[in-house]
Amino acid sequence: MSFFEEIGFNNHPFAQTNADEEPHLAEYFVPPPFFDGVVGDYENPSSCMVLAPRGAGKSAQRRMIEEWASDNHVLAITYDRFEFGKGQSVGDITLQYHMRNIITRVLIGYLSFLRDSPTLIENLSKQKRDTISTFAYSYIGDLKGDELREILKELKSLPQRFKDFWKENVGVLDSVLQMLMKNFGLSPIDLPNAKQEDKKLTETYKHQLEVLYDIASEAGISSIYVLIDKVDETEKTGGDPEATYSLIRPLARDLELLSLRGYGFKFFLWDRIEPHFREDARPDRVSQYELNWSRPNLEEVLSQRLQFFSNGEVEYFDQIVKTDTKYSIDSMFALLANGSPRNLVRLCEKIFSAQAEIDRNSAIVSWPAVERGVITYCKQITRELYGEDVVKDLQRAERELFTINYLSNYVFKTAHKNTSRNRVTSWKKSGVLRQVGTVSVETSKRPLNFYYVSDPAMIRLINRSDPLIEFFDDRWIMCDHCMKDNLVDISIIPDGNEPLCLHCNRSLF
Repeated sequence: MSFFEEIGFNNHPFAQTNADEEPHLAEYFVPPPFFDGVVGDYENPSSCMVLAPRGAGKSAQRRMIEEWASDNHVLAITYDRFEFGKGQSVGDITLQYHMRNIITRVLIGYLSFLRDSPTLIENLSKQKRDTISTFAYSYIGDLKGDELREILKELKSLPQRFKDFWKENVGVLDSVLQMLMKNFGLSPIDLPNAKQEDKKLTETYKHQLEVLYDIASEAGISSIYVLIDKVDETEKTGGDPEATYSLIRPLARDLELLSLRGYGFKFFLWDRIEPHFREDARPDRVSQYELNWSRPNLEEVLSQRLQFFSNGEVEYFDQIVKTDTKYSIDSMFALLANGSPRNLVRLCEKIFSAQAEIDRNSAIVSWPAVERGVITYCKQITRELYGEDVVKDLQRAERELFTINYLSNYVFKTAHKNTSRNRVTSWKKSGVLRQVGTVSVETSKRPLNFYYVSDPAMIRLINRSDPLIEFFDDRWIMCDHCMKDNLVDISIIPDGNEPLCLHCNRSLF
């Protein structure tokens, strides 16, 4: 019997961290406060932008919209695959590139719905049947079965019976167009005329989308949602915020497209593109949402997952850990996850793995497994986010609050403050460090900039020699004013300086 079964779970609750790989996500999905706004009104669809850090649940939201769409007569088209030709860069990607990909997917999505009612085409006017034929020739005329299968993987909201229909009727090397002509009785295509029409189509992409919507609405489709995701996950964008925004910029800045009748364009974007996106952003026309999970929200995420995988028997992680703590273990984990549902799952997986190594036949999670799993998680996540050198340097600092003078005198031991200043600049850029005001010290006539390590995982790693419970006892303070968590040892604040909340800058006492 597996360790997770010994504890009382029917399956490993932390085996998957990718929303697209979680078949039962809807059963334990916790919507952020603005989720209804993102979904919007399908009878009067609108576009919006969701900006969030990696691992904050952008793809999970997209998945839930896909689920919702299938129950509300909405055709949801997921656009999350971006391919580049030889020598092509993100700067070469045009609006036409995106539009052609989107129209192809909308067309295949619509044609999929005809599987249940093939007579719908017969009831269309001849002009509309001819239009579908032209679209089919222009967008999927060269498409083979293997290429169609790749597109179907993106159209995640399509019922499985629709996908099975394509697979059963189009072989890997078969022509998709020939199957359509045979099964749906599309109008014959006059190739010279079709080529002329194809040339015209390249100049009227937005009009084509409107035409497709009009045709789709006759099949009972109330609106079409285009869900744009994973822009930062291509080989050309990777960890580059500027390249990521450059790839999607032609779509994101086109207000006419984003206001198109019958369509709702929903962007799920990496929040680090914001500085590059700012000059094009029009929140007065296209709603923007920032996804930030509070600690209580993450505790709810953890609780829902635990309940689902234990058939309701386990509601809190506290129930499967045998130890006495001043704080809720679930709260500790949510704080260390730093606003990320994915990080929370990864942390719990490390703890489960540690317990399996210690004693896989145990019916509880031991405290040594918690201690070991937390450190393993902190090492892994900080190295991924900030790099090995930054992690090593900050561990040498041995504290989460410091000045540049402190780094120069006690950590790097150099008379050249520029060495420490350059490191601080680099750390701030990476997001692991931020300035939290100034402090007065006896050795300086002027107040010095005061810096705070803002990632709880990095703080834990810096203070890894402290037992976990003692670590939280010494640092965890909730602000009475803004009700946010402060993870900081106030004893290292220089004498004569009042401890202030790291979020609202008001007194902690």
